[in-house]
Amino acid sequence: MIKPYDYQQKLIDETRRKLAEGNQGVLIVSPAGSGKSIVISEIARLTTLRGGRVLFIVHRQELVNQITESFKKQDVDLTKCTILTVGKVPGRFNKIPKPSLIITDESHHSRANTYQKIYEYYSDVPRLGFTATPWRMNGKGFKDIYPAMVEGPTVKWLIEHKKLAPYDYFSVNLADAGKLHFSGSGDFSNKSIEDALGKTIFGDVIKTWKKIANGRKTILYAHSRKYSAQIAQKFCDAGIKAVHCDSKTPAKERETIMSDFKAGKIKILCNVDLISEGFNVPDCSCVVMLRPTASLVLDVQQSMRCMRYMPDKRAVIIDHVGNCYRHGVPITPRKWTLEDRKRKKRRKATDVNYPIKTCPSCFSVVPAQCRVCPVCGAEIPIEKSGMKEERDAKIVKLNQFKFVTDYKKTRYAQMNPNEAKTVEDLYAIAKARGYKPGWAYVQAKKRGMMK
Repeated sequence: MIKPYDYQQKLIDETRRKLAEGNQGVLIVSPAGSGKSIVISEIARLTTLRGGRVLFIVHRQELVNQITESFKKQDVDLTKCTILTVGKVPGRFNKIPKPSLIITDESHHSRANTYQKIYEYYSDVPRLGFTATPWRMNGKGFKDIYPAMVEGPTVKWLIEHKKLAPYDYFSVNLADAGKLHFSGSGDFSNKSIEDALGKTIFGDVIKTWKKIANGRKTILYAHSRKYSAQIAQKFCDAGIKAVHCDSKTPAKERETIMSDFKAGKIKILCNVDLISEGFNVPDCSCVVMLRPTASLVLDVQQSMRCMRYMPDKRAVIIDHVGNCYRHGVPITPRKWTLEDRKRKKRRKATDVNYPIKTCPSCFSVVPAQCRVCPVCGAEIPIEKSGMKEERDAKIVKLNQFKFVTDYKKTRYAQMNPNEAKTVEDLYAIAKARGYKPGWAYVQAKKRGMMK
């Protein structure tokens, strides 16, 4: 049996207190990689120890297998547990024993109809939900499902206390955000992502990986099966062992791929939405993001997949699609709520939410108010804040700071100066980033736009 850490025990105690107060449902929110499976397993153990029965539901079979192993390690009485994917439960209402507690993992999915059917059938049974991101794109909250919420520690705290790995975040934007368009689901359409990425970026992806993360065990997220398979093949052509895997991959083949990746036989695992929730490979130290998304849930789940703690590990996150400008970085503070969020006017894909500028010495992206770079220690002159950006304009390193969210929303803030086609574009970039107009003049002279 594994003894919970103090912060995990605090979550357990607070959850039990909320239930004792009469709350029908409690939502437990704790960051990805914080060890929610230990908390879930310990609550299940305590429930079955007192003669209760647990119904555990989740949306993927891989997570069923994973929690079953966690329950075994925690000495949970499995004879008093029913562990099923959500789709199988309604067909077994008359076959499975009535639970005394329902536990839902990845419960940001729990507004879906199948979950609602289960909760309605067992309307008198207390329920717990676990998630790192209680957020839905349509703004709908969870108050009617979980009247109470318990929050775990922040990502920053977990890093400082060696429960998550520290990281370096690189924005290496290869996508033309102006070509991204929303689909009916609320996220960017695959067709527009194809247009935004173009057909010639594979070499840049491989070049960047070799420069920043060469040799690291890596998970790469793509937007389509075709694209994922193509980039895997390109890595193989470059002599780097990479394999594509998705939900359509036959189960046995998928298990072999996962096993080989964990064993180090595969260096880069390319996938489409498969490796996000619940996947645990502690020595994976790099994530490559090639899928732009408007979903905070998807961004958090994917970007933090390389941050499982190991001694002396420092993770690398390579964002090729500008997701950090939409959602921030892993340690960006989040204010979660159970209430409905007032739906704002849909943002443009080119909108930027964080005030940033580039250090002219090391090219790290730092807060706009910085006068000394927190990464390299160099002074950042107000009048020369962007003078050398073009030397390696594609790669910027995001320092782990708290962003402010009142930044002017304009596509020019994230446009690479090398992409500017006119003098007006350069002046717009300078204005958006807080540079002096002289920066645009110097850049224009260098490019031959002005005589």
